Amino acid sequence: METEVQAEQVFEQVELSPLELFQQQWRQQPGFIPFIKQRNVIDQNPELLPYAGVLAPPGWASPRAFAFQGLVAAAIVLSFLNWYKTHDQGKVREEIVELQANVQAELKRQQGSMAAAEAERKRILTSPRNIVWKTVPREEALREVETSLEESHKSLEDYTSRMALRERDLRAREQAVAIAGSGTPLIFSLALMLAAGLIATGVRRDYPKSNVRPAGDYYLYLATAYGILPNLGFVAVLHLVLSGYAWGVSGIADSMGLLFWLVFLGGFYYLLLRYFAVVSRDMYKALQIRPPASQWSTDNKLLLRVHNSFFAAFVMIDAAFLSLTYLYYVVARHFA
Repeated sequence: METEVQAEQVFEQVELSPLELFQQQWRQQPGFIPFIKQRNVIDQNPELLPYAGVLAPPGWASPRAFAFQGLVAAAIVLSFLNWYKTHDQGKVREEIVELQANVQAELKRQQGSMAAAEAERKRILTSPRNIVWKTVPREEALREVETSLEESHKSLEDYTSRMALRERDLRAREQAVAIAGSGTPLIFSLALMLAAGLIATGVRRDYPKSNVRPAGDYYLYLATAYGILPNLGFVAVLHLVLSGYAWGVSGIADSMGLLFWLVFLGGFYYLLLRYFAVVSRDMYKALQIRPPASQWSTDNKLLLRVHNSFFAAFVMIDAAFLSLTYLYYVVARHFA
């Protein structure tokens, strides 16, 4: 009898349609946070993604909303915290402090010289008109001291003006560097999200005879479900590297030089490529396309498409962002 019951249960499970299986997976997810439930369903059964649009259970987010919650929102928070920590720290801040100290020292020196010249002038004014002052007549000595005072005042004004311009330039550069260092990791996460459009267009060209129209949506679902923690790691590492001086971790890069950057870029690219490989592997399942014999061969069109689309999106968006940052620096330097 027990064997018959088990056979009936297996038969019932086999008879479930993909749509019913998707419903069952959604209902069985623990917790009450829709985002976590959605992430678990995608992680466990990526091949059921085609039925998400048909069923659209309550709490199921659209591809872009899901990607924004899982990839971009956390990057925005981290980037803001990084900017708050680094916007008034770093090498440029040290240059500003050194400049201010030099200006104060020069002001004291020139003010001391001017005070001595002013005292000399007062002594000459109180002396008899017919006296010879240090081998020259009194009037000539007075003219020399007054000329010296005028030149000192003008020199001091020119110096303070130049140093004020220099400090304003440094402050504008400090803010631009902080914005660039904090914004580029955010651009990384945005590129992960915005690459979906390029991926959808490219996959349609790669598979013209297959129904691959939802490729961009499936990419967003999978890249987010698998990339929540990796994306946080990528963003955090980028912040530490780009703003390392303010965080006090630039010593390793300075000591190792080129070797550090080779190791860092190689490791970073390897982990990113592994992440793309996992996403592309399950995109084959969701799109119901036959996968290549080897995941790392040039026949893996989806991996190449995801890889190339991300880097194209990142380069374009970051170039525009850095251009705006430079424009901000130019404006702030002249009008701050």
